[in-house]
Amino acid sequence: MFKRDYFMRQIEQMTVVLHRILFNKEHIPLEDAQQLLDEASRHLLGLNIRSLQALSSKDILELLSYHGNLDTAKALVLSDMFVGQGDLLQQHDQTDEAYHAYHAYLKSVDLLLHLSLSPEVEPMDEVNDEIKSRLNQSLERLQGWIIPEEIKRLLFAHYEKQGNYAKVEDVLFHYMEDHPDRSVILEQGVIFYEKLMDMEEELLQTGNFSKEEAFDGLRIVKQKLQSFDIPNMYKS
Repeated sequence: MFKRDYFMRQIEQMTVVLHRILFNKEHIPLEDAQQLLDEASRHLLGLNIRSLQALSSKDILELLSYHGNLDTAKALVLSDMFVGQGDLLQQHDQTDEAYHAYHAYLKSVDLLLHLSLSPEVEPMDEVNDEIKSRLNQSLERLQGWIIPEEIKRLLFAHYEKQGNYAKVEDVLFHYMEDHPDRSVILEQGVIFYEKLMDMEEELLQTGNFSKEEAFDGLRIVKQKLQSFDIPNMYKS
């Protein structure tokens, strides 16, 4: 209980300015809101929001680590800031601003997925619930936009770690549809389904899945994977 109270207090303290910005974003000029958001970002990590967005998520998490301990509360607040940046830009109808908003939302998703897959976060951890909630909100904002290949791979790993096997299959089949020339994800799919075939039915049901679905998925993925090997038969 103490750990969760401390964790939530850390988030609340660091989101006061952010919430004030987002609540008033429609009533203050974009430049003023952007300045407030940059000030909050500098207070968090010493850089404005666009400079942080240019860093890789791995580098950001390293900056948020002290003596080997990751400050997960600050990582979550930073993901909120990326969403806030996107929301500010989304107010404007210009194409370039919408494009920048898209990348801000993508950065939030990327950071949350790297945080989810880090050793510091376990599926039953209180941080995990905060990550899942924010991830769903950021993904909703990206509806209608193209999700990059690397994000799909992270989503695959994230949902598998969560034990949400139906979501893993959704990501897998969308990936195969969008990237029919990629065989790596098919190989990962085979490994995924073979793991499921060894699981108890009750455990699969908790992940909204079944042995029958695992068997069908394995068959489909193996068939698609075999098509990549056909040209090799004709090589000398």
